[in-house]
Amino acid sequence: MLNTSMTLHPLLAVLFGSLAMLPEAVRAVNVDTQDSIGPATALAALNASVGGRVKITEPFALPCFATYEGRPNPRRDTAVCAERQANYRSSAYRSRFPGGYMYDQSSVCATDPASADRCLLDPKDPSNRGAFESADCRQGNVPAHYLEVKEARDVVEAFRHAEGSGSGLRIVVKNSGHSFELDSSGKRALSLWTHNLKKLTRHRDFVPDGCGSSSRHVDAITTGAGVTCNEAYSYADAEGVLILCGYSATVGLTGGWVQNGGHSVLSNMFGLGADRVLQFTVVTPDGVTRVANRCQNADLFWALRGGGGGTFGVVLDATHKVEPAAPIAVANISVPARGDVDVVYGFMETLFDSAVAMAEDGWGGHIYGNSIAYMSPKLQSEEEAKKSMAPLIAFAEKHSGSVNVSISPRWYPIFDDFVLKGSYPVGDLSLINTRLVPVKVHTDKALRAQFKAYMREFISTIGPPYVPVDAPYLYRPSSPSTTSVHPAWYSSLWEWGYPNSWAWNGTLEDRVRAVRGMQAQTARMEAVTPGGGTYKNEANPFTPDWQRVFFGGHYERLLAVKRRYDPRGLLRCWRCVGWTDEDAEASCYRAFNNVGA
Repeated sequence: MLNTSMTLHPLLAVLFGSLAMLPEAVRAVNVDTQDSIGPATALAALNASVGGRVKITEPFALPCFATYEGRPNPRRDTAVCAERQANYRSSAYRSRFPGGYMYDQSSVCATDPASADRCLLDPKDPSNRGAFESADCRQGNVPAHYLEVKEARDVVEAFRHAEGSGSGLRIVVKNSGHSFELDSSGKRALSLWTHNLKKLTRHRDFVPDGCGSSSRHVDAITTGAGVTCNEAYSYADAEGVLILCGYSATVGLTGGWVQNGGHSVLSNMFGLGADRVLQFTVVTPDGVTRVANRCQNADLFWALRGGGGGTFGVVLDATHKVEPAAPIAVANISVPARGDVDVVYGFMETLFDSAVAMAEDGWGGHIYGNSIAYMSPKLQSEEEAKKSMAPLIAFAEKHSGSVNVSISPRWYPIFDDFVLKGSYPVGDLSLINTRLVPVKVHTDKALRAQFKAYMREFISTIGPPYVPVDAPYLYRPSSPSTTSVHPAWYSSLWEWGYPNSWAWNGTLEDRVRAVRGMQAQTARMEAVTPGGGTYKNEANPFTPDWQRVFFGGHYERLLAVKRRYDPRGLLRCWRCVGWTDEDAEASCYRAFNNVGA
């Protein structure tokens, strides 16, 4: 319990005479009336209804700072600070904390003119005392409070009290905090933290609830909302099957990954995560716990399959189709970078020219400018795999590169070795900007030339690109409207990425300049990928015309589903379905609403 003499923010008593009724653990919020999460009585009632588990969301770096919101910080702890510094770039460590976000653009209030509404260390040197010794830790865009979700009733109570508070309380949903898109944080918000919902259940003959015993039985695994990719991979491997998930060990399978579409290195043959999910258990903002599948609540099921996480309800678990474990072809090929633009461009050009043929052979994976990590479940012999990769192998060998093409008996061990055990540092303010590259850009002569010119310019001025090759090219959905993902996914091969970032201590002017540069790159990418789209999980969060760019032609239908299940707009996240201009103007990112190229 938090002692009132050690309260970290000015107390709600400044605003409400009824503060004394509140349990100690929820007394501290920002003094600004806009920063309170609702009338004191409503907050106290919510806390009582969930057994006193509503807590203050502490910024991740708080233990290092002497002051918090302008007052002495009793949570300062040199030992804990040292631990945070040592693990500042670790996704596994950050995911353990309700206030831990992988990419700290989510945790800062970036509109603050003084650029001081933050609580950050220097990600390049977390031991740099200049970042925290004389600075004040401020809440930034970290939600004021959180509730760890243990069961459906917790979510029901949160929605009930948000609806009754009369404060316009915003609720956000957070699992591991991997979002680049600013959609699992929010100033003044109550965060529903699903990270510890760890259910894992194998079903050898799964039939969605309500579909009848005559329906096709499917091998499947049900995963709780907090299950990470690595936990799902490991469990599936022990069960002798294969499940699709993301590229980072700590991404949550059932949260924003699948609900925004979910690409995998195996999506070429097996589809996106949204194609493979069979059923959701979800609490909708009207306070009802529902099962959503093709036989019941079908409109909600469709919306959850690509229309965005934290938007239509709080998903507690989902059931996903799995594949039998089988051998898989693996290709790791690289050329020396050495600053040689021609070699890197030649490597990329060979990949671009071979993209359709490689997709036909089942390959998917990631391009790192001068190297690839590709996998194909279609090719079952080393001879076939090397023949398929012949143009790239020849280029690599000509330029003193390395070639490793083989057959792995099982998928997970090789993926674990080559991908999951890799170092993917977090802790930066990383703004990613991607564009789906349609098949026709690879096949049409004029479009090919245009894209290649852009690719050479990119490599010359920015550097080697990062390109996921995870589109469902060979996969054929039963119907184009089965999921709500952007339709461009099903006619694309590559996801071209343009990286950007904010300095942890940059000024507002620096941030506006960076966003202006992103807008220019977005326009440039759109120009060379006609008919493409973007992946909301990895999109420019300040994209103009975001409804069309993120959701294609699905937006109006998604909005109708949103209004049906969340008529009061209790779930509101940055540029998610239902987000309004008024929401944007009240957010920590309002300074970037109208920034153009």
